[in-house]
Amino acid sequence: MKDSPNDSTAGWPRGAVLALQVLWLVAAPACATGTSFQRDTSLAAYFSEAAERIEARARAVDLARSHDVRMEHAELRDRMQQLSIEMMLSGPEAWGPGQVALGRGALALGDLNAARLHVEAAWSAGFHEPSAAWTRALVLSQHYREQRVEALTVLDPDQRRVREQDVDREYREPVLALLRQARGKEAPSADYGAALVALHEDRLDAAADLLEAVAAASPWFVEAPLLRADVLLLRSAQLWEEGHKDAARAQLENGRKSLAAARSTAESRMQAHLAQVRFESAVIALLRTDLPGTMPSYDREEPVPGVMSFHGPEGSGPAGRAFSALDAASRLNPAAPVPPCLRLRLLNALAEHPRRQEAFNGHLAQHASEIANVMLARDPTNRCVRLERLRTQVSREEKARQERFSSSMPSVQDLLKAIPPAERGLEFDLLHARILEHEVALENEWGGPRVGYRHGAHRDQAINVWKGILAREYRVPAYWVRFGELLVDRSLDPLTVNGAGDLDLAEEAWDKAGALRTKAPGLWLLGAHIQMARALAYQARGEATGLTWKTAEFRLREGLIAHPREASLHHGLGQVLLEQAKERWASGGDPTGLLDAAEAAQAEATTLASGHGPGKRAQADIHALRAEYAWRRGEDPSSHVDRAEAFYLQAMPEGPTNAEAVMGLMRVLQIQARFLLEQGRDPRPAFDRGGKSIDLLARLALLRRVQYLRLASGDSLLLARWTSRTDPRQAELHFDAAEAPLTKALENVPRSLEVRLDLGEVNRSRAVARKAAGQDAEPLLAKGLALADALLKERPNWPEALLLRAAILRTKDPASPQAREDRDAALKANTNLAPGWRRQFPEDGPPAP
Repeated sequence: MKDSPNDSTAGWPRGAVLALQVLWLVAAPACATGTSFQRDTSLAAYFSEAAERIEARARAVDLARSHDVRMEHAELRDRMQQLSIEMMLSGPEAWGPGQVALGRGALALGDLNAARLHVEAAWSAGFHEPSAAWTRALVLSQHYREQRVEALTVLDPDQRRVREQDVDREYREPVLALLRQARGKEAPSADYGAALVALHEDRLDAAADLLEAVAAASPWFVEAPLLRADVLLLRSAQLWEEGHKDAARAQLENGRKSLAAARSTAESRMQAHLAQVRFESAVIALLRTDLPGTMPSYDREEPVPGVMSFHGPEGSGPAGRAFSALDAASRLNPAAPVPPCLRLRLLNALAEHPRRQEAFNGHLAQHASEIANVMLARDPTNRCVRLERLRTQVSREEKARQERFSSSMPSVQDLLKAIPPAERGLEFDLLHARILEHEVALENEWGGPRVGYRHGAHRDQAINVWKGILAREYRVPAYWVRFGELLVDRSLDPLTVNGAGDLDLAEEAWDKAGALRTKAPGLWLLGAHIQMARALAYQARGEATGLTWKTAEFRLREGLIAHPREASLHHGLGQVLLEQAKERWASGGDPTGLLDAAEAAQAEATTLASGHGPGKRAQADIHALRAEYAWRRGEDPSSHVDRAEAFYLQAMPEGPTNAEAVMGLMRVLQIQARFLLEQGRDPRPAFDRGGKSIDLLARLALLRRVQYLRLASGDSLLLARWTSRTDPRQAELHFDAAEAPLTKALENVPRSLEVRLDLGEVNRSRAVARKAAGQDAEPLLAKGLALADALLKERPNWPEALLLRAAILRTKDPASPQAREDRDAALKANTNLAPGWRRQFPEDGPPAP
């Protein structure tokens, strides 16, 4: 029958009129009987039958060959819209059964969030019929499964465990209660309901067996193999954690077979393909240390704008299967928002994976950016895309810093601001913290790790963000560890007013992380770093370090009991042993044994890290220290210098070189230059070696570092001392060049004792050169003496400052009693300094012990 102007009441939509006609047919019997019970029953039956028709039609669409389903789904949504109008016009008695029917329709169309809104509305209205309980159980159980699978993609085991606990607490008991209430209403069989019960009771093997029988009896019921795949994935994760890796892989293969059955049966069911994506995404994270067959790889041809396809074969590993499934899902509805969002998440997960592989650097981030840009142009309010776009940029910036290339992507700050406050949850805060920590690391590399004003603001912001994160979520040990490490970093900044207070807070964070029973190596590293920072603070004040170094060593050795093959713990132990060696030397002892132990620890760290990581540079530092101690003893340091140089060169990556390795090489070559100068030889060949090894760009990148400025000053001072013998005018230029970087360094760290000690030595050496040239040296000696007096006032009995003052006084008056007193006090505190004094003042040095 065709529509005519008289087919509907003026101003009423045709659908509403049809709905009224249907309602009249439904309500008429109830009115005739006059009983509300019969009316309620009729309404429930009507809406249930309507839902069944929608479900049947949706299943027919699913079981058809793969095709664009948008038109058919639009028709079904029109039916649901009519059903919604009928529900609203039928009065309060229709609300419960109507909402359940809408929930069933949304579930059939794969809209889980809409389905939950409808079933919760029905339940809140008091509609607790067994059929409603069954539908609500299905919806909540599907949420449970998806969130449990998503939790498996979290790399940090402690964070993953917290996520799993939250999901269990939110869904397990409510779903079990609903399943008990719905008993008898299960479809298509009671076995499927029993399998759901087994899943939520964590009887995964029993659930898998029940679902295998359901799938065999009802091949059209694709929900059974899809559920079975999730069950087998969860069981595989349990087996993997227990160490049964072969059994875990077998469960995964069985899960893939279930997914293949579901996808081949229901080619046009998007949820079947997306289930494969979630499955493979979990596998990539779960088996991240399992090299055979699970190495995440990604490749593609040149992209078509707005379309992202994986061009590898279906069997090319978890990433290949996931991208192929995404392609299949996207073909069903190219405008659907879920597949691109999952694609973004997968690309970001691969980019951040510890075993990442790409055709070339930047592929993953580039592709993720392309997808995000297309989606945001279509819908700028898409929360998932905005967050994943931000994550892409953060990952890209971090990788650019690590691999030394420049990033030309949009500003992270702009992406941060694009996310409205209402959407800034825990995930946003974690990304914000990563951004700030990246900024701190970047500024450390360019401005020096302890030039406080250059990066203090970002570090303080990061600490505040972590405070907010811990207020939201305190159960993840890694969060406390990151917070504690930032506090340790701030405590080491010379401009920090209350470094001790920061270390106390860091110790509290360490205690809280430890109370959470974590097995993460970062816990022991943080504990050691706190003690190391305390020891360094004591040393800077000239105080005894007590048991701090031993406590740091104990914490690292305790960590190595749990993780004997963790490279970072071996590296940390080597650092602690090296610092103990320095302290033993400073107290006049023999550091050889500690240096040998430190070198063994760093060699082990390098081996465990397959030649990567900081172990190479740490080995270089040890040989550099051996070279310094050999020189101070009056021995030839050349062999140690050569070993240190070789390790430093190995530690320098291509491009702008590693900052610490550059400075280490400069330092050890400066030792060689000092030795040459004391032998009466030209020190410049040692500097030439550095010029050939360190490019100009690397030096420019270090110009703001205090340690670099001290090294540059030392080089100029040695050249000044050499040229003063033959060309006093040129020597003055070198003395100027030695003083200038120290003056610049004091602008950054005005309280630095080491920089002021260096400046005092520059003044003393310049005074010696002027005195030898018959010029007035008194102003320089007075300036140097003032610096030495100030240092000893702040740190009494500091041997190096005592020797500086003794040398200045000895230059002024060889018979100075104060000079002898200072010399004797310094060499009593550290007899290792005696050979150097004798070489400097052979006529005045004390007898050899």
